[in-house]
Amino acid sequence: MNARAPRLRTFAAAAFLWGAAEAFLFFVVPDVLLAWVALRRGLKAALVCSLLAAAGATLGGAAMYGWAARSPETAARAVERVPAVADGATDRAVEAMRREGWFRAAASGAFAGRPYKLYAAAAPRAGVEPTAWVAAATPIRLPRFLLMSVGFAVLGALLRDRLDRRVMLALYGTGWTLFYAAFWTLTPG
Repeated sequence: MNARAPRLRTFAAAAFLWGAAEAFLFFVVPDVLLAWVALRRGLKAALVCSLLAAAGATLGGAAMYGWAARSPETAARAVERVPAVADGATDRAVEAMRREGWFRAAASGAFAGRPYKLYAAAAPRAGVEPTAWVAAATPIRLPRFLLMSVGFAVLGALLRDRLDRRVMLALYGTGWTLFYAAFWTLTPG
């Protein structure tokens, strides 16, 4: 391995912090980091980072839940100022959590472009107990992180020996830039 390459500890710490930040108010998903780890370091490293991103999301989601329990309107307004989160999205999340069941609504949001922080802000109003919310954070967040990690690890295994690292970085950066440009343009908010 390249002596300048970041150690797994560095990626793991970054994944935890990113997971926590994104579950609170940061607006770029940890999948961006997880994809790079999977591409460059392989599946095992990406799985470790996925677990830590989910653990971080547990912390960030608990913090958002706590804020929303104390000041629901302020927390909702803050979340609705995040790029691609529309006005009234928190109210719609509360309705979905009551209609579909809170776990199902929050878990499906991970695959539908609806941020976890939105459900964390809605959970107290939807009647979700704090211990249940914290216990469910990893099962809600981890599946998408694992799917992303496996997909990019397979891609990395196919491309690692065929493409120069700089070319792979350029493709990776371009792909995420295009994804977020489209997502933020096409998603209301």
